[in-house]
Amino acid sequence: MSDAIVTRPTRVFKMGAIRLADPAPNLPPIDAVKLYGKAYPHLANAVLGEPQLIGDELHFPIKTHEVKTKG
Repeated sequence: MSDAIVTRPTRVFKMGAIRLADPAPNLPPIDAVKLYGKAYPHLANAVLGEPQLIGDELHFPIKTHEVKTKG
């Protein structure tokens, strides 16, 4: 019987072409993204899309709500 090694994929948050490293792997993904709120205030209302496994990384697309103004 061999010892199995279980590894978790590294989470990566994608905001367009910007890759954000996971600041807190122990938190749920959306809570980890919100830790970037000071640098990216629009992430306060962001939602995550369906994650995609790419190699040994789990990519979460970040979807932000566009603010519409009259004009």
